[in-house]
Amino acid sequence: MQTHIISLLVEDQPGVLTRMSGMFTQRGINITSLTVSPCEKEGLSRMTVAIKGSERELEKVRKQISNLIEVVKVVDLGESEAIVRDLCLLKVHVKNSEARSEVMQLAESYGAKIVDAALDSVTLELTEEPERINRFVDLMRHFGVKQLFRTGVTAIGTGAGLER
Repeated sequence: MQTHIISLLVEDQPGVLTRMSGMFTQRGINITSLTVSPCEKEGLSRMTVAIKGSERELEKVRKQISNLIEVVKVVDLGESEAIVRDLCLLKVHVKNSEARSEVMQLAESYGAKIVDAALDSVTLELTEEPERINRFVDLMRHFGVKQLFRTGVTAIGTGAGLER
C-alpha cells in the first residue's frame, strides 16, 4: 500500500467535503490526511487528500471524484513532482536546564522554531516533509511529549506540474 496525494480544485460550497469524503468511505478507502483552504481563484477551494492504496484503487477514486459536479480539477501529485509539507506544533516537557538546552539544540538542527517557553515545557513549531516531522517527534518523545498537533499534508506541484 502506497501513499497517494491528490490535489482537488473544488467549488466553495457547503456539502462538497461531505460528498467527497463519503465517496472514499463508500469504497472502503481511508483518508490519512485532508486539508482544505481557499485558493487563488475566488469561489474555489483547494483540497489536498492523502490516501493509502494501490494504483488501481487510486485510478478508480480519481475517475469517481472527477464525476462530482463541484470538482473542477483533479491532479495526482506524485512525490517526485510535488512539494509536500506538514505543520507540527509540539509541546515538550523539560525537567531542567540541561534538557531545555538539548531540546533547543535539536529544534535548531531540524529548523524548528520555539514559539513558547515555560518553566516546565517548550513549544515548538516545525513545517517540513511528513517523514522528517515523524523523525523529529520520535526524538522529542525522549523528553516527554505533552501535546502534539499536526495540520495534515498539503502539497503543490513543482514548476509546470501545477498547471496540468
